[in-house]
Amino acid sequence: MTKWILFTFFLCGITLGSFAQSQNSIKLVNAVQDLTRLMIHPDEAQLKTMTHKKLSYGHSSGRQEDQSTFISSLMTGTSDFVTINLNEQSYDVVDDIGIARHILVAETNDNGIPGHVRIGVLMIWRNNGESWKLLARQAYKIPQ
Repeated sequence: MTKWILFTFFLCGITLGSFAQSQNSIKLVNAVQDLTRLMIHPDEAQLKTMTHKKLSYGHSSGRQEDQSTFISSLMTGTSDFVTINLNEQSYDVVDDIGIARHILVAETNDNGIPGHVRIGVLMIWRNNGESWKLLARQAYKIPQ
């Protein structure tokens, strides 16, 4: 009888652990979607809330930005996304680290100059217990 009780608790623990992991993954997906919306319609306060103070934001051109310059670029139109579509998305959560990958296809208007981009993106997010914060992002060129 004791073995059955222990086995039942073991199964409940696995189920609850899987549920928590699943909820964390859903919150990560939502964070990526929220950031994508903010890149099209930037809001300084929300961008600061969603990004880690030690943010390392890498562009496919090799340009690197910290939290302040990333937000400033969006607010001033240096980086101006008109549309963004995320394709081939994948997400993984390991403890308090979230890994998001996708192909970003966007229409841009950087500094008033229309453009089109198709790049690969790797994002590293950190869960602080309350929300996911973008810690690092690196874009890379992919064959057209």
